[in-house]
Amino acid sequence: MLPVLLAEDVKRQDASAAQNGVSVEQLMENAGWAVARGARKLLGGSYGRRVVVVCGKGNNAGDGLVAGRVLVAQGAHVTAVLTSDRHSELTELNLQRFPGRIVHLDQLPRELARADLVIDAVFGVGLTRAPEGSAAAAIEACAASLVPILAVDVPSGVDADTGAVPGAVVDARATVTFSGYKPGLLFAPGAEHAGTVEVADIGVSDPLTRVAALEKADIAVWLPRRARASNKREAGTVLVVAGSRAMPGAAALVTGACVQVGAGLTTLCAPEDVCRVVLTQVPEITTIPIPENSEGILDSKALDLISPRLADFTAVVIGPGLGRHPATVDAVRALVELVTQPVVIDADGLNAFADATELLGARAEKNRPTVITPHAGELARLLGRPAADLDADRLKAARDAHRELGVIVVFKGPGTVIAGSSEIWINTTGGPALAQGGTGDVLAGMTGGLLAQKRGDVTARDVAAVVWLHGAAADRISGRVAPHPANATALIAELADTIHEVASD
Repeated sequence: MLPVLLAEDVKRQDASAAQNGVSVEQLMENAGWAVARGARKLLGGSYGRRVVVVCGKGNNAGDGLVAGRVLVAQGAHVTAVLTSDRHSELTELNLQRFPGRIVHLDQLPRELARADLVIDAVFGVGLTRAPEGSAAAAIEACAASLVPILAVDVPSGVDADTGAVPGAVVDARATVTFSGYKPGLLFAPGAEHAGTVEVADIGVSDPLTRVAALEKADIAVWLPRRARASNKREAGTVLVVAGSRAMPGAAALVTGACVQVGAGLTTLCAPEDVCRVVLTQVPEITTIPIPENSEGILDSKALDLISPRLADFTAVVIGPGLGRHPATVDAVRALVELVTQPVVIDADGLNAFADATELLGARAEKNRPTVITPHAGELARLLGRPAADLDADRLKAARDAHRELGVIVVFKGPGTVIAGSSEIWINTTGGPALAQGGTGDVLAGMTGGLLAQKRGDVTARDVAAVVWLHGAAADRISGRVAPHPANATALIAELADTIHEVASD
């Protein structure tokens, strides 16, 4: 598990380290050595290479100067370019220790013209507005050059907490960040400027944050294992309520994902025609066919068929491909009230609660686990806020949604956020490979299928692990077919091998 640090966490981290006998000066020294290692990796060595460290006035510049000092000792020619005459106390100290050349901003074009690498040490985690003055000029000059850039902690111009890029910004080939990810390295558009991100341990024992990102080793521990004597019902049973005459494919994707992640038994409740279509694609499932109506949709008749069998299931997935007919909305709301098991609500299932979020809160009051998987548009309808505002601060949006709705929130998008009562996770897998219709249906099915196997309380960490696996499968596909996306059918086919690889490590 890797911590994810907001700007306020970094400040508390520094104070805590000092209380535990690790000075901020020592943290800066450790950070600089980590940056120097990153620089050597990009350069393929350091001897004889020309490196330019572009310095702001805060401690980020001090980290860069330490790195420059280390690289000089290892045979590099390093020049520090100052964008300010004022510096933090520790940056001033490391300027005095710096053995290379020190020049001012007017010399930056000349230095860039002969550099092999730029170390971007202009801004750290504190930036919240567009860069101005000499700092902006330095960032623009670096961004316009063809020299590879290594960013210190966060690429200058990126808001570390939100990923916003309000003005000039560097395009880093790589970023060395300290003690944990910063949200801005995981959220668009900031993530697009970070390049390859390395998280460096600089000696902080407790990162002091409630936000984290899962790693492969965490997933291996979490994955459910079948007992030798288990049967299909003991291995988790899922009821999927999805699909309509207009969108039968959604039901096929959800049920296919349930099967591939290992649910012991998957049952689809859908109109008769939809059940027939899905059975030709996913023959492992059973069905609860709803008599056809004129629209080919879910309606109140489904409740009469589902209610007597609800006790048979350990998890329920509701929503993909249902449509927004008023009769379907009423049926979805009534069904969610009936279900006591963990329920995953996605797509049109979420739209059914756009003006009835109190029904979700009622489940929370009864301690009935609920997972919602909205993208920005769906979450906007639930919270009554513009989607652009939610996307502008994804971490806050997910926190607010959990607090207001009382459910586990999977806020889908670049840097998917999973928010629960005591945990918040940002996913590090997936990304643009998932930007195609149907991949969200696969995630809903995976979540239902894997949570059914847990057969107990559902935590945000459980859900985050599913999101990680979903993205990891997409990454495997992307490694073979990029720039093409991981289409939903291929994604389902990749799940078993992805889970096997994780479980075998």
